[in-house]
Amino acid sequence: VGQKKFIMHGKEYIRLMNSKEWRQLRAIKLAQDPYCEECQRHGIYRLASVVHHKIEVESGLTPADCKRLAFDLNNLESVCPQCHREIHKNRKTWGRDNHQQRERERLSQRKARLMGTK
Repeated sequence: VGQKKFIMHGKEYIRLMNSKEWRQLRAIKLAQDPYCEECQRHGIYRLASVVHHKIEVESGLTPADCKRLAFDLNNLESVCPQCHREIHKNRKTWGRDNHQQRERERLSQRKARLMGTK
């Protein structure tokens, strides 16, 4: 059961990020905050082209949680590609190996919740 739910989250994320609603929200965020918010914290003004989720969409426990995280304007940050890469490198969420490890950890956490051990 836990693995099926885990797989659904990956598919749900892809569905959300390919939706018309996401494309519209992304455009709104970049229009509101056209400069990289991370660079600005360091006094640098560089145009943003990426909209980053501060709290990862996949961390939602249900598809509804994922959707809420995906479309919450307060959970979004306009960033440049360089900062986006650095954010994920620092979180160890950049690259296939890190992504696969993170997914294994999420699956384990979901299984523990379903079994009532966490």
